[in-house]
Amino acid sequence: MKKGKIILGLFLFSLVFFLLGYFRNYIFLTINDRASALYYNSPSPPLNGILSIFQSYNYSNLITAKWALTFLFTFLFAILSAITIYFVFNERKYIYILLTLYAIIFVVSLLFILIGKLFTPFFYHGFNISRSLAHLEQSPVITIVLVLAIYYSKKLTKA
Repeated sequence: MKKGKIILGLFLFSLVFFLLGYFRNYIFLTINDRASALYYNSPSPPLNGILSIFQSYNYSNLITAKWALTFLFTFLFAILSAITIYFVFNERKYIYILLTLYAIIFVVSLLFILIGKLFTPFFYHGFNISRSLAHLEQSPVITIVLVLAIYYSKKLTKA
């Protein structure tokens, strides 16, 4: 593939990663603000646009919605990452590596939640570690590191 086409493609994928990340952040910050207002019984402004669907949710429903959205955005970022990896290298084996990495991080994240639930004093730390891992999966970091690792691995094997 021509160098210019790859650079343009990576720029476009970067833009899509940014927009997806921005949209994700906007949704979660809005839900967090609404959940906080409900939890502390304080007034909150009405939700606008697409987020108005959460207006009638109680605190518990908002937390459940956040879990569902976490799964959804992890899936969307994994798909976008797989498309990016395939675009750059045009080899399915790298998609399998990427998806395996996503699965491992996801399982480790769930294990920290489970450990936190089983050992109550660890819950706060387990939740924060799990949340950090989820944020990692819902960003372009994994893709960037994998693209660089594959690129340099290919360079070294050619030399």
